[in-house]
Amino acid sequence: MKAVLGILLATSLAACAVPGPREPDRYFILDAGIAAPRPAVPVVVAPTTASSFYDTQDIAYSRAPGTRAYYQFNRWTERPQRSVHAQLAARLGGVPAKGGLRLETNLDEIYHDASDRPGTARIALTAELVDARGRAVLARRSFSRSAPAASYDAPGAVQGFNRALAALLGDVEAWIAAEARPEAR
Repeated sequence: MKAVLGILLATSLAACAVPGPREPDRYFILDAGIAAPRPAVPVVVAPTTASSFYDTQDIAYSRAPGTRAYYQFNRWTERPQRSVHAQLAARLGGVPAKGGLRLETNLDEIYHDASDRPGTARIALTAELVDARGRAVLARRSFSRSAPAASYDAPGAVQGFNRALAALLGDVEAWIAAEARPEAR
């Protein structure tokens, strides 16, 4: 009897370990599109940092206020803050004059607000414009953009993220142009 129970237990455990069909992993690129012409006032773009929860390749979502989770089989090709930095550098980077400006940014949030269908892609970023020579913070501002998700899933959210990021980067560019004017300082 013990032998039969042992065989049944072993068979049951082995059956649980057999992988069934599952969704394949999908990787997405966070891309705001073609970069605009460089502004008249070039800035050094420091690497973008991120809040710890968003410092991952996992795509985040929320189905209830105050909660976050990660999509199981959907990821970014690289951490979002790296994509944001690369796109800011492509749009703003240059060789600033001696004692020029430095842009420091932190990705505060990037998640699919899935509390309603199809949901909204939300991105929040804090930026500081710093005097590169004296390291004094000249200006600080928080930016937030959202765009509707194309569908109630990660691929639809990514489409929304790309539109929201394009608008957010435009906001940052306009802010820098306004702050860099001599009369603004």
